[in-house]
Amino acid sequence: MNQISIYIEETLHKRTSISKYEDLSVLPLHLRNGYDFYLLTLQNIECLLARPKDQTNLTILRRQAGQLKKLTGLDIVLCLDDIRKYTKEKLLSEGIPFIITGKQLYMPFLGIALSKNDAREIAYTEKISFSTQRLLLTAIYQGWTQTTLTEAAGILGVSKMSVTRNFDDLQALGLDLVRTIGKTRCFFPGGSRRDLWDAVFPHLRNPVARQYRLGMRIETGKFKLGGMSAICHYSMLNDNSYTVYSINKRNAKALDIARLPLIPDNESPMMVVQVMNYDLDYRDAAAIDPLSAVLSVSSDDKNDPRVEAAIEEILEDCLYD
Repeated sequence: MNQISIYIEETLHKRTSISKYEDLSVLPLHLRNGYDFYLLTLQNIECLLARPKDQTNLTILRRQAGQLKKLTGLDIVLCLDDIRKYTKEKLLSEGIPFIITGKQLYMPFLGIALSKNDAREIAYTEKISFSTQRLLLTAIYQGWTQTTLTEAAGILGVSKMSVTRNFDDLQALGLDLVRTIGKTRCFFPGGSRRDLWDAVFPHLRNPVARQYRLGMRIETGKFKLGGMSAICHYSMLNDNSYTVYSINKRNAKALDIARLPLIPDNESPMMVVQVMNYDLDYRDAAAIDPLSAVLSVSSDDKNDPRVEAAIEEILEDCLYD
């Protein structure tokens, strides 16, 4: 247990206390004989570390972790020396806490999912990652009702590990959007598209990474309309004298766009190029998706009653069946 204690403290940079778990009387004989138990205290939160004495398969680990939690009333963290990749992915997808000493720590009940090479703390936050934002907007457009972690990974074209991080991100918001149904974690909004939008809107971010007000026109090729031009595309609003386009970071790098002549904010540009933090496929390929367009509009523009009306028009179209 000393190695585990050191690993937790080095990973979380927080003091921990580990002691023998004494209340074994609540446990049946097969669990008492099958594990070594220790009580972990971290920031006034207690959980039970359970180290299997023998090699145990996933089915047994899953079932017995659930039994231990029910019997002790504590969150259970499995302490493992090493596991197969498949087993680890299943534990992650089902939200079962575990520690592989020196390699990975996964304790979602603390709002923490950390690994040695990519430590990250996801305790309560008010904003989310752009990857999670992409998942949320996709869920709104497609009307997800009960989508498993595996299904979400397939829809988004990303790894299950990536969606696991997205689900952790959502849980860190303090919103009830991720549930464990049976043995699987699912995205479960439990309401309408509008309900989901209203719930997550305060946590969403402007998807524009950088904006370039150009003093010349460049070949737009496969650029999509972005910003106010996208708002106008999806509504009856007339566009400005210049067009706003959207590109991803890869295309921006290929264009070396930062070296092009720029126009100050108080002058009218020939065109504007916005570099986006994520790509999201939408049925209309001419512009970025409408909800990302809404999120990209500046506060000043939103104060214009015409823009406000256009945004409401877009939300009506996107959020109501």
